Amino acid sequence: MPWKIVNLDYAERPHLHLKDPNAPIHLRTFFADQRVEIGLGADDPEDCFVRATVTPDDVSVRATRFEPLHVQILSSILTSLDVEPSERDAALAWMHERARARRAPDERGAMLEGNIPAFPPPSGWPYDLTDDALVESLGDREGAPHTRVNALLREARRRGLRTPEPATRGPEIVHRRPRR
Repeated sequence: MPWKIVNLDYAERPHLHLKDPNAPIHLRTFFADQRVEIGLGADDPEDCFVRATVTPDDVSVRATRFEPLHVQILSSILTSLDVEPSERDAALAWMHERARARRAPDERGAMLEGNIPAFPPPSGWPYDLTDDALVESLGDREGAPHTRVNALLREARRRGLRTPEPATRGPEIVHRRPRR
């Protein structure tokens, strides 16, 4: 799977965020907690409807809904993370049971019910910023890494806030070669 680095953050909660550019699959590794989070089903990890967490002591999988394909993807990712087969199988057992219990063969593409009704809303930076602080942060982008600016923009769009235009960097210079 070709992964693309979305964010390498050394701030409050140091982590590496990777995304598969061809699919809505996220992998976030939090260095201090020795924790890996996997998200499937959306362009933003906080919107994913299938989520798995791997720590040195535990593997858990939660979903509001899922497809059998998500079980295969999770199994593959957990295998690549060297999760013990018994822990991987235990974490995915509820998904396998629901996939087997599907009644009609014509329900192949249908979503299956997950094991939780909803995920808690995201918290932390930038979700805990007030609307004013979020807009102010977007207005002062000079020197801010593009990954932080992108996170602020995503949250502002999610809230329906007007985002200030970035400051212009100066005139655009176009070089044209003389025609012969």
